[in-house]
Amino acid sequence: MTADFPNIDLSGVQPDLQTLKSFEQLLDYIESTIDPSQEPAAIASLYKLKNEIITLKNPKKLGNGIIPAGVNELRQAFYAHRNAIGDGKNISDRLLLFYAVECGLKSIWLKQNNLFKINQIDKKLLSKYGHNLDRWAKELKIDRKILRNAPNFRLARGGSSLDIEKAHQAWRYGIRMRSEDEKVVVEWLESLCDWIKENIK
Repeated sequence: MTADFPNIDLSGVQPDLQTLKSFEQLLDYIESTIDPSQEPAAIASLYKLKNEIITLKNPKKLGNGIIPAGVNELRQAFYAHRNAIGDGKNISDRLLLFYAVECGLKSIWLKQNNLFKINQIDKKLLSKYGHNLDRWAKELKIDRKILRNAPNFRLARGGSSLDIEKAHQAWRYGIRMRSEDEKVVVEWLESLCDWIKENIK
């Protein structure tokens, strides 16, 4: 197994229930052969695939629609997540920082575009760039003198350079980043938070 685990996308696939169960068994077996401390990227990819299979197995139970959060709810979520952050030294604080920024950017974007709910955002934009904070910052035309381009980061145990949109996955799954990269990512998110606080209404 290598750190460059293939990125497999099951969206749009419609296999029968037995095939999905077979996929799950295969993924369980693969996971049992991997040392999480040596291959964190592979484990993260496996979890992503398992979640996609669960969604495919239970589309009615889980629902495929987007929860229609509104401008005010997103603004409140921005402050709630931001205010819940402690000293910023643990992954939970960093994950909250990421989600605070995401909620703040989307709240401002909705208001600027005279929309009220997140499910009114173009589906292509939302599905392809949902967690891509750099794309949302560009959509909002934030001056690059205020906010530089989003930094990439590397995992502590190797692998290729990853986009900012993957940061929440690393923190959510407890996968360590290289400390120098993580510091830059957090500083970038903090600068976005500062911009949001000045522009969210």
